Amino acid sequence: MKYLTLTKPTLTKKMTAIAMAFIFATGASFADEIKLAMNGKDDVASNAEAAYAHGFSNTITSLRSSVTIFPSNSIGNEKERLGQVSQGLIQVNLATSSTPISMSPFMRGVTLPFLFNGVDEFDKVMANSDLVERINRDLVPNGVRLMGFNMSGLDAGMHNTNLPVTKLLDMSELRMRAMNASQVKFYSALGASSTIVSWAEVANALQTGIAQGYMNAPNSSIRTGHTQFLKHFTNMAIFPPARPILVSEDWYAGLSTSERANVDAANSAGIAANRAWLVDWADKISIKFSEAGVTVSDLDAGERKKFEAAAASTYAELLSPETLETYKQAIATVRK
Repeated sequence: MKYLTLTKPTLTKKMTAIAMAFIFATGASFADEIKLAMNGKDDVASNAEAAYAHGFSNTITSLRSSVTIFPSNSIGNEKERLGQVSQGLIQVNLATSSTPISMSPFMRGVTLPFLFNGVDEFDKVMANSDLVERINRDLVPNGVRLMGFNMSGLDAGMHNTNLPVTKLLDMSELRMRAMNASQVKFYSALGASSTIVSWAEVANALQTGIAQGYMNAPNSSIRTGHTQFLKHFTNMAIFPPARPILVSEDWYAGLSTSERANVDAANSAGIAANRAWLVDWADKISIKFSEAGVTVSDLDAGERKKFEAAAASTYAELLSPETLETYKQAIATVRK
């Protein structure tokens, strides 16, 4: 891909927009460049998203096409990339689960804490239900198609600076970083206080004590270097850190049958590479936490049920009764 070099300091926002539109307008067909964007680093060793990106890219490359990976929000933040994929400017986008909720409120069920019992169950539910199809009823008319879910890491747990969390009552001693107002309500239900902090400001918030922890995949604190502050991690399987794989519907629908099959195969290869990354990291995580001086704890017997009940009290504010029941029925099918 050729980049425009604009050196004049008088370049206006309008001129920049025109230049970027020109850049994105090139390579839109399957045979040319496929742009794959994500917010994480292009580092397979530490980033599960990168494992998907390279699994996808390597498969497409073998099919005589070209994939360019744009990491670290290099061509836009989450909201901007969603707009670009809906317009066909980006072909593949690894988004946060919260991003497409503006188009599909039904998708909020994917983000509910303690609803799924881990990645394995999540994958089975998605494979044996019509939840993805239901989400796509909302997304496709907006120019976006959900192809599946990429995991940003292992099942999410609770990271914090202060103490080993082994029971629900321990949460009352913590002030957590919340991503949005919904998480504020979730932490309140657990008995913890919280404050909304953007991800870019989390390290500073932990260092200054504005926040004392967050819930995320265990590899997240290692990848970001937050283990210098976060010295406690509790295995809880709060949620599978699922990130939707979004493609441009205009681009995908415009492919020939064989080209679409190639993209589907590459997507499957990317997901397989991502899940293999999880298995590999599951064997390494205890060692990495030990090397970083992080204490790893499990919940006391019976405590997970208490967390589940507290979290469930917030579901009604996030999903309609009908939508929640749809998710519960899909989960119940694989738990039989």
